[in-house]
Amino acid sequence: MNETISPLRKFAALSSIGYAVGSQKLLLNIRHEMVNRNDSTKSLCIALLVFGGAYISVVQLSGPNPPSFLFDAIRRNGENNNWNRRLGGFFLWVHVSVSYAINSQALCSSINRLVTPMFGGVANEQNSINHNRPSSVRWGILTLVVAMSSYLIANAVPFFKDLVSLIGALTSVPLTLLLPAILYRKITNQKLCECTGFASYSLLIFALVFMICGLVGAMSSIELDWKHHGSPFACD
Repeated sequence: MNETISPLRKFAALSSIGYAVGSQKLLLNIRHEMVNRNDSTKSLCIALLVFGGAYISVVQLSGPNPPSFLFDAIRRNGENNNWNRRLGGFFLWVHVSVSYAINSQALCSSINRLVTPMFGGVANEQNSINHNRPSSVRWGILTLVVAMSSYLIANAVPFFKDLVSLIGALTSVPLTLLLPAILYRKITNQKLCECTGFASYSLLIFALVFMICGLVGAMSSIELDWKHHGSPFACD
């Protein structure tokens, strides 16, 4: 009981929240694709309302004592009649697969633009159609490396909640909170360490504290689960 309510576990839970809200960065991609971008403010409000409402509904439906892994809230119907858990597992697999497909392609595309000049290619979008055809081998290598890296990380941290916390602390919090504050201060010619611009400076400090606390909590949670529930690459 003490393990589940320790401050470090709570920090790990906070970084999981950072992971959840990190998907809001996709709203910028949606805005970019909109025909009339003047409607983006209204669309953003509706999206955030639905997004937040969905999370509040899940919290309320999970009851006063939800499990650490929300999937375990699905009741078992016996040894041979767990169709509801299988259905939930299928939807979870679809969610993870689609998320991986979207993010891995974006990551591989970014890496490809960085490494293309090293091989004498052209990295800009105007020439991508004509110059990316010969790079199919390089693209295959990039996707293979990303897939193998994902496999190794997923098996090194064989606990979904811990993996979500780690990803949230390392990527979602910096991308959605820290980086916007840094870029804003840069374009407004404000130094990062100067206490000017209350809103951006407060967001900068908050994001740093959030990221550090979440990372420490995630690493501590992973270590505890390795010790009590299974080592990396364990199949039991």
